Amino acid sequence: MEPKFRALRTIGSIFRVVGYIVLVLTVLGALAVCGLTVVGGTMYQSAAQQFGINSSGGGFLGGLFGGLIGSIFIILYGGFISLSIVAFGELIYLLIGIEESTRKTTYMIENQMTKMTPVEPKAITPSEPPAVTPSQ
Repeated sequence: MEPKFRALRTIGSIFRVVGYIVLVLTVLGALAVCGLTVVGGTMYQSAAQQFGINSSGGGFLGGLFGGLIGSIFIILYGGFISLSIVAFGELIYLLIGIEESTRKTTYMIENQMTKMTPVEPKAITPSEPPAVTPSQ
């Protein structure tokens, strides 16, 4: 049988590819946020030391902690979005598969129905009951 719904197959593939691209960009974005907050915290600490400001809680460790918290939220949110996009692409393929299976089943049932020949009912004629012989 010829595959149907070529446009839907293409759309499903596009959704899957976009979902994986979003996942990769999410991981890269989380790494960038973590790295940039560490750099920003280090720059804040060095600027505070130059101007004689007390920078307790800031600096490298503050930037690292903030970056890790921000990166975790980015990965969770971006992972959920990318998983949803990939799942939607897979849903399209699932619905196409259900349609193909239903079509094949219908085709097989129709073929079986055409191969069957109708059976004419036979007329029942009364006949004499068999003779019963007494048992000894």
